[in-house]
Amino acid sequence: MEINFREKENWRIMDISGHIKGNEVSQFRTAAQNSLKENRLNLVANMKDVGFIDSSGVGMLITCHQDLKAAGGKLVLMNLSDDIYDLFEMTSIDRLFEIVDSEEDLS
Repeated sequence: MEINFREKENWRIMDISGHIKGNEVSQFRTAAQNSLKENRLNLVANMKDVGFIDSSGVGMLITCHQDLKAAGGKLVLMNLSDDIYDLFEMTSIDRLFEIVDSEEDLS
């Protein structure tokens, strides 16, 4: 998994590529924790180039969402593949997150 960062207005966008799985999820968690330390509370996980997410990755997204929410921020998921969106919908995880199709949809 690779994460590249960029800023847009009050959002820190994390462009993620590869698979969100296993021991690689700590990289995302560290990025979210660093954003909290920097008082960047609104994160976007751009998952356009994510081909797979396992249960570790899902759990990490939920934990990061809870941490950001407790600090007054949020984690928004963007550009989910159909397969990942279907997984989130089937498990009702889609109800936890704001999910958008593009940067123009960020509020």
